[in-house]
Amino acid sequence: MLRDAQGGFHVIDPGSDSDENWANIIDAFSQLGASLTDIRTIIGTHLHPDHIGIMQRLREASGAVTQMHSVERHALTSDASDEWTRGPLDKVTQWGVPDERKAEFLRMGGDVPAMSPTWPDQSLADGEKLDIAGFDVTVMLTPGHTSGHICLRDDSRSLIYSGDHVLPTIFAGLGLGENTSSNPLADYVESLRRVSEYADYEVLPGHGYRFFGIADRAEESAEHHLQRSREVADIIDRTPELSTWQIASQLTWTAGWENLRGFYAYSALNQTGFYREYVENLTVR
Repeated sequence: MLRDAQGGFHVIDPGSDSDENWANIIDAFSQLGASLTDIRTIIGTHLHPDHIGIMQRLREASGAVTQMHSVERHALTSDASDEWTRGPLDKVTQWGVPDERKAEFLRMGGDVPAMSPTWPDQSLADGEKLDIAGFDVTVMLTPGHTSGHICLRDDSRSLIYSGDHVLPTIFAGLGLGENTSSNPLADYVESLRRVSEYADYEVLPGHGYRFFGIADRAEESAEHHLQRSREVADIIDRTPELSTWQIASQLTWTAGWENLRGFYAYSALNQTGFYREYVENLTVR
């Protein structure tokens, strides 16, 4: 949350749509001697419910303008497939999911965090300067986690609000937004290279804690996914006819393949497909 030179507030990723989160937001403004009507803009780094679930509710209470990158805005305001909320209905067969696990994936859409219907007012573009008096904040398009994910770079304070792009203790999943013609892993590696150029900036992520060392963490994040890509390359070199499920079951997953259920298993399968596409088009060895 940023307070501009005129006393107005600009909220980044207000969080999930829950009464608990709503009470926390009210309390935060009360402690600052302000009210919701002092909010000028609400900015979402990407379309996931744990980041913008309460955006529309907060907009209606404050009258603030809501902003997201144009790709995310399109995904939220059109009939485009939103796999985060609807579940991988069209992929269960394609991935080769065993019959005994299919029901788990088909009901996955009901297990995601609550989210009020959201229609962002304005689209943001890569390189755009945000209208926040007293700040020098630039939008950076950083696709990978989702296709329209953005980071916000404050050059006046050497800060990067990284959303889910770079996190201090966990690695972002890939391709969890609207489908595009590009490969999410290729997008992600390039996006990590972009933020690495600001090695001395402090990072304020969407999860975890603020930290320094974005270049090192970006390198670790890229290698985390590239190592899996190399595993995929080795597997399909030996047995190219395997299904996505069969390939995923042989990869090294942080929690262990046998422990992945629901959304986490879906994310692993989704990423495996992207890894395969990546290695079939690019050299990763």
